[in-house]
Amino acid sequence: MDALDHIQQLWAKQMPELDTSSMALIGRLQILHKQLTQTMSQTFRQFQLTDAGFDVLATLLRSGPPHALTPKQLLEQLLVTSGSMTSRIDSLEKQGLIARTIGINDKRQRQVQLTPKGKTTIEQAIKAHVETQKRLLSVLIEQEQRDLTEMLRTFMARSAQT
Repeated sequence: MDALDHIQQLWAKQMPELDTSSMALIGRLQILHKQLTQTMSQTFRQFQLTDAGFDVLATLLRSGPPHALTPKQLLEQLLVTSGSMTSRIDSLEKQGLIARTIGINDKRQRQVQLTPKGKTTIEQAIKAHVETQKRLLSVLIEQEQRDLTEMLRTFMARSAQT
């Protein structure tokens, strides 16, 4: 029995007609999200990165050589506002992890590109991030991980339709 089970019991006493099973499930997802995010943020801080900075650098790295995207492309991939993207880019540029460059194919276009320091940093950070994720998931056996992945994939797909 955990805290959410206890909360459900209290609701059952106060409002027996109320089905709180959704509250228990969503509550667990919210608590788990917070715990996972806190742990992963600790990993990012080892590299002087915020969650947001990590996301930008990881997006640039996985885009492949020359590890450069326009701010618009970054916005589309990260699903954030232009104001927050500008702030992220400014911060990473001050750290020397990215540089604003002229577009390779279109000289009128500005791009954001990983610097050598940024590439080294994100390569190290992504390895540490994956190890952190593996450690977090190690409480589940492989089949449970696959089952949970499939259930969450289904939940996300169906939730997007509502």
